[in-house]
Amino acid sequence: MHKLDILLISETHFISSSLIKIKGYNIYHTNHPDGTAHGGTAVIIKATIKHYELPQYSTEPIQATSVAISDKNGDFNISAVYCPPKHRISEELFSKFFESLGCRFIVGGDWNAKHIHWGSRLITTRGRELKKSVDINHLTTTATSEPTHWPTDPNRLPDVLDFFISKGLSRLLFTVSSTLDGSSNHIPVILTISSKVKNNMKRLQLYNKWTDWDAFRNLISDELQLQIALKSEDDIDNATHKFMTTVQSACWKCTPDTSNSSPRHKLVPSEIKHQIMEKRRLRRVWHTSRHPEDKSALNKAIKDLKNTISKLNNASMESFLESLSATRATNYSLYRACKNINQPTNSKPPLRLENNIWARSQQQKADAFGEHLAKIFTPNEPDHDSNDTELENVLGQPFQLDLPIRPTTPKEIISIIKHMEDKRAPGFDLIDKKVLLELPKKGIVFLTILFNGILRIGYFPALWKVSQIIMIGKPGKPVHELTSYRPISLLPVTSKLFEKVMLRRLMRELQERSIIPDHQFGFRQHHGTVEQIHRVCRTIRDALERKEYCSAAFLDVQQAFDKVWHRGLLFKIKSLLPHTFFELVKSYLSDRIFQVKEEEHTSQFYPIKAGVPQGSVLGPVLYTVYTSDLPHIKDVTVATYADDTAILARSRCPQEASAILQRSLDQIDKWLTRWKIKASVTKSVHVTFTLRRGNCPTVSLRDNQLPQNDTVKYLGMHLDRRLTWKRHIQAKRDEIYHKYRGLYWMLARNSRLSVDNKLLLYKTAIKPIWTYGIQLWGSACDSSIEIIQRSQNYILKQVSNAPWFLRTSELHEHLNVNTVKQEIKNFNCSYKARLSGHPNDLAVQLTMPEAIRRLKRRHILDSVAS
Repeated sequence: MHKLDILLISETHFISSSLIKIKGYNIYHTNHPDGTAHGGTAVIIKATIKHYELPQYSTEPIQATSVAISDKNGDFNISAVYCPPKHRISEELFSKFFESLGCRFIVGGDWNAKHIHWGSRLITTRGRELKKSVDINHLTTTATSEPTHWPTDPNRLPDVLDFFISKGLSRLLFTVSSTLDGSSNHIPVILTISSKVKNNMKRLQLYNKWTDWDAFRNLISDELQLQIALKSEDDIDNATHKFMTTVQSACWKCTPDTSNSSPRHKLVPSEIKHQIMEKRRLRRVWHTSRHPEDKSALNKAIKDLKNTISKLNNASMESFLESLSATRATNYSLYRACKNINQPTNSKPPLRLENNIWARSQQQKADAFGEHLAKIFTPNEPDHDSNDTELENVLGQPFQLDLPIRPTTPKEIISIIKHMEDKRAPGFDLIDKKVLLELPKKGIVFLTILFNGILRIGYFPALWKVSQIIMIGKPGKPVHELTSYRPISLLPVTSKLFEKVMLRRLMRELQERSIIPDHQFGFRQHHGTVEQIHRVCRTIRDALERKEYCSAAFLDVQQAFDKVWHRGLLFKIKSLLPHTFFELVKSYLSDRIFQVKEEEHTSQFYPIKAGVPQGSVLGPVLYTVYTSDLPHIKDVTVATYADDTAILARSRCPQEASAILQRSLDQIDKWLTRWKIKASVTKSVHVTFTLRRGNCPTVSLRDNQLPQNDTVKYLGMHLDRRLTWKRHIQAKRDEIYHKYRGLYWMLARNSRLSVDNKLLLYKTAIKPIWTYGIQLWGSACDSSIEIIQRSQNYILKQVSNAPWFLRTSELHEHLNVNTVKQEIKNFNCSYKARLSGHPNDLAVQLTMPEAIRRLKRRHILDSVAS
């Protein structure tokens, strides 16, 4: 209590006879207008603070208590507010209340209004009205984004109801936080006001733009010694630790501390300086005379100053928008500017644990996520006792003599570093690509010696097995459930560098031994999703041409990468690859640990007992090796892209088509059980592709029938029963308009962005939505293609501010933008050329003409008349 200067209380339940005293504090309160014990507000303020009470604001929908205090810039008002939930409050009522508080104020309390703008999980009618009033009156909201109301009913979800609204005060002067203290269902929210700008805690990093990289390279060259013996696992760990600490220490020594330096203010134009001086002079005159004419002159000076500042800000914004571009030379400033535009406050919802217990604090969330992931990173339990004698015998066999893994060179390491992706988050060691690029020659040679020692001994360093995991919410999933979040693992960049070196040698062996099956298109060079979907569509189109039924099952594997059975993977590595790879992969998978990071809080470390490492370079390739022996029978088309699996069977008889498909699923079921992989029956789909009526008989997996549907989404494209692409094109149209609404302020007619930059923004942010898979859905009928064309026409008219009577053909010619049909033609030409030189025979076969062309519809790769 003694640490708080002012307390804003909502819903006091005071009546006229209520009395409360606190030593050293003054208490002011406003009761409900009907005089009964409900509603009401109060302000408790230290007696040592100079203040005075303002008139009470007491109405049925809004009650508020206000006091005025002074700072070096003048008086401002602080108010406690309470808005009972049963009343309908319009924007006009909110605006009337804000007008009563003056031009400089802070008001906080229980608004009973929800809006994503201040971090609520949804928007209510009152929240929408309050947001309108905030925008109209140019107010600022300040909230913690964490729930402030915790209902006692376990079926109701916590949300943000308590926050602050201010005017005339810079948001940079505020810091806001919440505390779990107290027994009320509304937790306290603490706002700290400072007389100067509060510096937010900066993210810990090794360098900044003032780092002296020449001195950094000199320190690295002095500290690292190349005469090191790497003959044991301890030697590898010590060398890895030496490199990490040396680089970190050198970066910190060569990076100046700017946290205590004074902020670099922008230069203020002389015109504004003169107006500020004149305004201050007139204020002193009015404070002395209190004459109405002097007050009018002061008001006019304030208004002129505001108009000048507004014009300056508008001119600055216009200049900034016109300078944006989407090129590497400007660090993709156009993308960076529009990435987070008009984004609401990121909500920080609690997590619902077992027995309806809530994880409220960030530490509790980190611990909850850690325990949840620890259960996930364990192998699936077998459905029955399996005999793993063969597996244990292979793993226990002595090693055969094999050639050592080819060593790396400094030239190869430098090449890999240069081709690594920019702006990737570093691991716990904070070393990223920029630091590796600045290494001196001695640092690169040290890494070369270290990497060759790892390849020779077959031991992966323990420091590189530590991963920090951050949790990202899945779109459209309940934000309060643990299963609604996807783990993103941050691994040391140095370990990823070594993995890229290892990957080159591993892929060479996989290619020479033809281990990866042709039907697997995932994580393979020159293989894309479009080619795999094309294979599926080719099978379906052939069945439609021959008047056949195509019975297809699209399987969803549960937590495919997180549940890989390590001993099963090692069995396949030892059976398929040279034994020199086995020891290194075994060391790479064993004894890995992780911790979950939630803002500045971290969980304890947990072991990873299953799965390929999240965020790693080798992980996806190891998964393809693990699933390389997926069984399939004759006359069945199998298409896999990583864990997305499609199985198609055809026949003139629907019963026969499903029978063939069922035999293939039975074999796959046995294979899944053998290797401890589980497929989600409820998320898998069975689709009958045919031009005839009726469906093929249902099929089952693990004695559970797969749900039947007329459409399926496979690798981002919607396949309908007759393969007309109607459902896919409608989905793309909706996605285009959704994206356009998010970028409206930059693409609309009255936007200050230049037309060229608007087109760049359209081509980089919106156009890829509908061009994905255009080689396939471009075979749709003209009326369906026109749906996408109309969407493009509308956006181009907005971009160019074209009059309504301008022809669309002239618009496209003036802006030098292709029509949708022209894009189909261009994409088909380049796609044909890519397929003709494809390294996979299954993809090359897609260029061969179809045997039968009975249907009067456009076929894939056919040219479209413009």
